[in-house]
Amino acid sequence: MHIDIIETLPSLAKLEDNWNAVYDADDEAQIFLSWKWLKGWLSCIPGPWFILAAKAGDAADLPYVAFFPLRLQTKIEKSDIVCDMRMAGNFAADYTGLICRPEMENKVIPAFARYVRQMNWTRLNLDNLRMSERRVRLLLACFPKAGFRYTELNRINKVDGIDNGLCPYVTLPKSWDAYLESLSPNTRQKIRRLLKQVDAKGEYRITVATPETFAQDLKTLLGFWETKWRPRKGDRVDSLVQSNGVMLTRSFESGLVYLPTFWHGDRAVAALATLVDPRKRTFSFYMTGRDETFDGPPPGVILHAFSIRHAIELGYAEYDFLRGNEPYKYSFGCAERKILGTVLESRNGRDLGGGIDRRSIPDVLQQATELHRKGKAADAEMGYRRILDVQPKHADALHRLGQLLAARSDFTAAKRLFRTLTTVRPDAAKAWQCLGQVCESLGQHEEALRQHLEFMRLQPDSPDGFVAVARCMSKLGRLAEVNAALLAAIEPASGPSVRKWRDWRSIPNRQAARENSISA
Repeated sequence: MHIDIIETLPSLAKLEDNWNAVYDADDEAQIFLSWKWLKGWLSCIPGPWFILAAKAGDAADLPYVAFFPLRLQTKIEKSDIVCDMRMAGNFAADYTGLICRPEMENKVIPAFARYVRQMNWTRLNLDNLRMSERRVRLLLACFPKAGFRYTELNRINKVDGIDNGLCPYVTLPKSWDAYLESLSPNTRQKIRRLLKQVDAKGEYRITVATPETFAQDLKTLLGFWETKWRPRKGDRVDSLVQSNGVMLTRSFESGLVYLPTFWHGDRAVAALATLVDPRKRTFSFYMTGRDETFDGPPPGVILHAFSIRHAIELGYAEYDFLRGNEPYKYSFGCAERKILGTVLESRNGRDLGGGIDRRSIPDVLQQATELHRKGKAADAEMGYRRILDVQPKHADALHRLGQLLAARSDFTAAKRLFRTLTTVRPDAAKAWQCLGQVCESLGQHEEALRQHLEFMRLQPDSPDGFVAVARCMSKLGRLAEVNAALLAAIEPASGPSVRKWRDWRSIPNRQAARENSISA
């Protein structure tokens, strides 16, 4: 198998038809692996993502037969760098996995596993993995327990005992009446009675989000959800509201969201967001929220029943309640499926590949810089050095590590870094200034003078350059030249300041020429 890496949105956009062909052929494909949903999600997540794309050879015209979406999260923690390789949909997708033409899975999935094993990561998080046991075995066979430590994630919530590894779903019949007949008599009567109240268009009603109303309907939903969950989730709610809002908005723009709102008169009481997959003919209940002060018909039951009825009217095949075995879900006639949550890491706890992934460099640099600002020099230094291990001429890492070393008086090491920086960014005035400063700290004033003169050439109007050159010339005993330079800098002239600087720069150069002539 030939594997390419897709890591930009334009590259992903070109694959829409190929992706959809594989998606349609794969019975294990689901909404969170659809091209439309994934493209919207990847366009708004931080950090690097990439998709392994497999085909039967390296010819350009061959179509891909499988896709494996992944992402990297790299953190500096406990004086080490931990790189988590995750499923690309994590933190928004209730299900993750890969898509593959069924006849190719025996070749493709082991090829994906071998490729992943050769990459740089500390932990491989197979979280919310919805995949057949057959495919799971093919994927994990490349990670034998003799070399890797397996940790099964506990999916049972400690507060309410809900098992988020169990996912109830309803297989929908052809008609609404047939569905009702599959329920218990009490549930059937309850649903009929409740829907009659909203169908009658009296004091209760349901509206469905349109492009004109979606923003307000989503705001209503997220407001209700935040009120309910903030006491338990705390400040984490803010990021969840933000990410869910962005994901649902992108999904709605792609035609993937069904969002009904339940009203009592002019009062919005509850809302429910469902992800709609027309290719696999599924409704997937994503989130709901309600006014906890409302004392009336149960809005959750009404909205679910209303959505299920609509899905059946459209000819859809499944209504998925997604993660969590809350008892109320089973009253709708659910079966259940189990998803996998496993973390793999090497037995020695070290990164596979021996270094950070190049895609993680921006994240590591950002974190190291923040640690540097906070005075956590040791962790910052480690971050900068790990970047330079992978990319020895990374300009920002060279500059910031040089500053860190100079601050702790390791001027010799700082000088090496700043010298390299001047070759990487010869037009960056700051690089020459830093090199000149550490040369001064080492007592190398002649060399420092040359660096400061180069700084002045690049920034002729900077007073820092004048001061530094004068300081070095003074240290070298060239007081007469300092005085001449000051006169050259302040004398009236018709030309620009650059001309004055050139006149000044020529003074030490002429002096050096005279000295060379004398010594010769």
